[in-house]
Amino acid sequence: MGLKYIEHVKSVVLILLILFSFTLTFSIWTYSPVIPTNEGTTVDISIAEKKKMKDIIKPYRMIVSQDDGLKGSFASQPIEFVLDNMKNWEIQTVELASNKVDSNQINEFIKYPNRLSLFFTADVPVDVLGNILNLSDENFSEAHFNRLIIDWNENTPDSMIIYFISTSQQKMYTATAEKVNKAGFTNRILKHTETMQVYNEIITDDKLSVYVSSTPESILSYTYSIKDVNTEKFKDALFNNPNLVRSNPVSMNEQQFTDDSALMKVNFSTRRLNYVHPASENENPAKSVDLIQNSLNFVNEHNGWTDDYRYSRMNTEDRQINYQLYFAGLPVFSREITEISLKWGVDRVHQYIRPLYTLTAAVPLKTREVQLASGQSIYDFLSTATDINMSTIDDVVVAYYLTRDETESQFILEPSWYYLESGAWIRISPELLGGAKYGLE
Repeated sequence: MGLKYIEHVKSVVLILLILFSFTLTFSIWTYSPVIPTNEGTTVDISIAEKKKMKDIIKPYRMIVSQDDGLKGSFASQPIEFVLDNMKNWEIQTVELASNKVDSNQINEFIKYPNRLSLFFTADVPVDVLGNILNLSDENFSEAHFNRLIIDWNENTPDSMIIYFISTSQQKMYTATAEKVNKAGFTNRILKHTETMQVYNEIITDDKLSVYVSSTPESILSYTYSIKDVNTEKFKDALFNNPNLVRSNPVSMNEQQFTDDSALMKVNFSTRRLNYVHPASENENPAKSVDLIQNSLNFVNEHNGWTDDYRYSRMNTEDRQINYQLYFAGLPVFSREITEISLKWGVDRVHQYIRPLYTLTAAVPLKTREVQLASGQSIYDFLSTATDINMSTIDDVVVAYYLTRDETESQFILEPSWYYLESGAWIRISPELLGGAKYGLE
């Protein structure tokens, strides 16, 4: 009896040991310790705001041609009216109309009556319009334009013709805009022209015409307190693991941030950031559509649109794209940095250069009205300058000249005339013009 009892106890103990062994084994298999890794850390990298494609691709000028001449504007209100209306149109049947349209033909297209022309600073892929407008035909990956012309001459109540022209490639595409409230659109456009300036067309031999205002322009000058963007936010956004980033002062005004794969330089004096990821460099040409979409997505990832930046130029061979700072509808030029520049590498950004200040979040301190000379007067002045070759001038525009007063910690935005020569915008200073003689303060 005693032996039987002992055998039963042994059996129970054995079963318990087996169950304990299974439990221990299962625990070992399923145990997941918390181990520090080199993966990116979740941090708040919301710097400013996101943008949509329609926010970064915008025309800088609008010209309306009627029987009695041209009216023009750089103001946001009439341009936004046109773009908002176009969102409701169904744009279809995109076709190559001309493989070789010369400058004279483009000039004639723009000034033909009952047409509206939108001017862009650089070629825009037609495919990108699918993100902005209702484009039903998306089979033109190679088609680009920097002039978009709307024609309402056709005797149809709900459709219009759109021309996409690339002045650099000398190609023209046409499309039909359906589901258009043609009467309502044209009536509003003509209403807008009542407040738009009369524009003159300056015709030169075998070149694109230059369009300038015929009367003086009154524009506000602004003074803002300087508002810097938090550098730590960019460190958190651009490096895989911000906790592993090393910070080294280079000088009184410059700081470097590095990890094992990337380098970010910050110059506090010039308020400039330069980030580079060397291993991602790519020497193969990029597709223009990819450059625009990838760069938009990249800046959106850290809400990096600190101001009104607009697509301004692209080099697909170098895989580079630039966004120009705008303020109150005008481009901002300066000796300071006023562009966001990106180079796209292998599946990621290779280089990222940008300003470290913001006007949007800054405090406006004062404004004053500045009377600028007419564009025609500016062009006439340039034509008398002995050191300027007029055949190299491609455009004349009003822009803001940005300067800073470090003693007062202020930015000053002064409206000025600029001319475009060989791809560079050159300021015509009031001192050069002789002050009041040309209607400047």
